[in-house]
Amino acid sequence: MQRSTCFILMLSLLVCCAPKQDEVERVIEDGIEVVLNHTEPYVISGAKTFTVEKILTLDTENDEIAGLGLTDINDIGVDSEGQIFVSNLRAPGECIFIFNEEGRFVTAFGNRGQGPGEFQRLLHMAVNDLDEIIVTDRGKVVVFNNDGEFTKEFRIDSEYMRIVPLNRDRYLAIAVKLQEDLSQSFQAILCSSALEELEILDSTTIGSFIKMDKVNIIPTILHWETSRDLIFTGNSDEYEIRVFDFSGKPVRKIRKEYEAVLLTEDGKEGYRQQIQNYPPEIKNRFFIPEIYPPFRNIVALNDNRLFVQTYDEPKEGASIFDIYSPEGIYINSVEFEGVPVEFYGENVYCRNEKASGYIELVVYKMVWE
Repeated sequence: MQRSTCFILMLSLLVCCAPKQDEVERVIEDGIEVVLNHTEPYVISGAKTFTVEKILTLDTENDEIAGLGLTDINDIGVDSEGQIFVSNLRAPGECIFIFNEEGRFVTAFGNRGQGPGEFQRLLHMAVNDLDEIIVTDRGKVVVFNNDGEFTKEFRIDSEYMRIVPLNRDRYLAIAVKLQEDLSQSFQAILCSSALEELEILDSTTIGSFIKMDKVNIIPTILHWETSRDLIFTGNSDEYEIRVFDFSGKPVRKIRKEYEAVLLTEDGKEGYRQQIQNYPPEIKNRFFIPEIYPPFRNIVALNDNRLFVQTYDEPKEGASIFDIYSPEGIYINSVEFEGVPVEFYGENVYCRNEKASGYIELVVYKMVWE
């Protein structure tokens, strides 16, 4: 996982309260509302600010934490009781650890194996609205209750990399499917409660070396996020975020003007070193572009606000996010030290790689003023 530092707010965040209708440029395309945002944020009356207050740290460099078997931190989930679930893909035994909201260890569960309730390769972990722990393994999904007790499992397509619970009737599946020409199709698929594919909401393709003379070392990535009741997707080859409800109905598209960010010489050198790690037969097939994609990542809050991480150049160790209201209106751009990983209620959960190389989970509380 890409190194990131803790989530510490560097600038005040403006939050939309009541935007004026004439401040928003909207068009209808194929029956879907498109919100067109410009580079300058809208001036919104009644804005608030918040700061963040650190309330908890789980440090894998700590002997007590490491002694539990938690030597790395991958996915993070939170249930309705405030319990924190942390997965460790490298754990030789139990892979999922439960801490209460004060950070005290409760238990660990989820063993490797091929039997019921066991998994061979933990790909993803999430907590649904029923406080069930949904674990995606290669070829199956394993479900636990929030005490860590195995309840059921079911088979899935082996091409599914993530199974994200939406509600008791729907799942979002993230799949990587190999095409006949050896290109790869990344798909966000709406599925029923029985994991039947209902609709492909969005997709992108990484081209095949067989058909392409040169392949961009920065691939077009399918980004996805879910909030309390919406799904957000976007391909990083354009600045457009597509929004769906949990039934798969398009809600809107969000677009924003942006200025292309040029790769620095340091950035290019980093990609040159990356290319050298590939086998000789393919490393000469890559090229390094002159500009970055329009955006880097997306994060959604439960109240449907959207954070879009850009490639704008912040200070070292920080990142810049465009912030959108629940209606898709660009509010402001803010600079954070690091990247928020998970939002739940008023808390922000962050995976941080320390200077020592050890990983820690840092929890902040958002304090509104």
